[in-house]
Amino acid sequence: MSIVQAPRPPGEPVAATPSIYQRWRFPLLCVLLLIATGMNAALALSAPPIDGPLTPFLWLWLSSFLPYLAASFLILSTKAPSGRRQWIELGVILGGALILRALLLPIPPNLSHDSWRYLWDARVTLHGYSPYAYAPGDPLFTSLRDFIFANSRFRNVPTIYPPAAQAVYLLSYILAPSNLFVLKGIFLVADLVTCAALALLLKRRGLDPARCLIYAWCPLPIIEFALQGHVDVLTLTFMVLTILCALSQRRGARVLTGFLLALATLTKIYPIVLLVVVLRRRDWALLATCFATIILAYTPYLLLGHGQIFGFFATYASEHTPNAGIVQLALDWLAARIGIPARATQILEYAVDLLVVGGVSLLILWLRLRERISMEAGTLILIGTIFTVSSHIFPWYTTALLPWIALLVRPIWIVPIRERGDEIRAVFWPRVVQAVHGRGLAVAMAWYFTCISTIAYFFNTLPDWNSYYFLVYDVTLAGLLVAAIAGIMHIRQRYAKPSQPA
Repeated sequence: MSIVQAPRPPGEPVAATPSIYQRWRFPLLCVLLLIATGMNAALALSAPPIDGPLTPFLWLWLSSFLPYLAASFLILSTKAPSGRRQWIELGVILGGALILRALLLPIPPNLSHDSWRYLWDARVTLHGYSPYAYAPGDPLFTSLRDFIFANSRFRNVPTIYPPAAQAVYLLSYILAPSNLFVLKGIFLVADLVTCAALALLLKRRGLDPARCLIYAWCPLPIIEFALQGHVDVLTLTFMVLTILCALSQRRGARVLTGFLLALATLTKIYPIVLLVVVLRRRDWALLATCFATIILAYTPYLLLGHGQIFGFFATYASEHTPNAGIVQLALDWLAARIGIPARATQILEYAVDLLVVGGVSLLILWLRLRERISMEAGTLILIGTIFTVSSHIFPWYTTALLPWIALLVRPIWIVPIRERGDEIRAVFWPRVVQAVHGRGLAVAMAWYFTCISTIAYFFNTLPDWNSYYFLVYDVTLAGLLVAAIAGIMHIRQRYAKPSQPA
């Protein structure tokens, strides 16, 4: 893949791939939207019942990535229209995002049972109990059990979802008790806000706002949020709004940025690391707002649960699962080979996780304070780092990478490779690596990782995950390694002193 309309720093070579003829951009986009709509309608019709056979549905889902990738390439390969045409095109993209999601909204979730647990948490809270202190299977709740309880899973453990997520569950339950489709409708609205905010963020960065299609039409968030109803949709909304607000120079923007970051953290814990991305020197207003909001949100549950506010989170974060991040998998493999006891292995994992996340966070903070890295690049790196140390990487988790990919995607190749035959025997691979755009390849691998993570559903019932590790982790790591080597070569070339004439 070579993308030719991405922005480039001054002095950076331009990619050599020709553009698709401009006047066909909008008609082709409409055709691809029709194809994607037809495939989503087929997905809605073929969706199996809860706990039914998934394989045909999964293959159709993977096929729906084809029109999406074609539309993404079309947007990235052609020049953005201006004026009224740009607004019409953006309207089609956002309208398409709504249609693609609305088709799946009435379908009950069939890949995950998480959204049923959201309703149960709201029910328990409205009856005066803390979901962080009591598990659904507690005999105390026998009279509350119905189809919500029957469809929930992990009934023997308290919840892990933070207070802002719980607030949305409560809102949905108050509007329509035990109605999962109302909750998913709220998620759909949040997802459309993400799409629109991403388009605005792209516009402010001087990029084609149509790039929001990379998130808006991606089959992964469409299925995981509109059909499965995962709460991560709220996290993405608040993260994108946080970065958008952080760019503003208006009065009160720093307070609002801290508030939005707190809301993102109060839906999933990991966005708190974005503090190092948005923080400025002596940014006391942002820090005070962020931490005050988090403390205030937890206070009712602190009282209701008699001090218990984290529920199942500590156990969940320390579990050992086949879909763990690469750091945990590598340490588990090493511990098994050299005979490290399980307790010592867990302590080692905690130490390595802290070292990796802390080290990368400090590096991003240092680069941000010196304005050597953009907010979106720092965000992408930090989220990727969190995934490397995570005990679980479900497909819907990886949707958090997509907005930043839309902002950062750029050409993979700097110059074409034209050498043929014997001329390249000794220098081909060094020349190929030298022609690779390191940052472009790194973002492309993040995009690949996000899309290919969908295949995890094929392995849920299989004991052997080696094929998954190869396709998802090994290919991604190999691409990132090539990107790193290319980046180092370009840096050395940039700062190399010119040779003196004899």
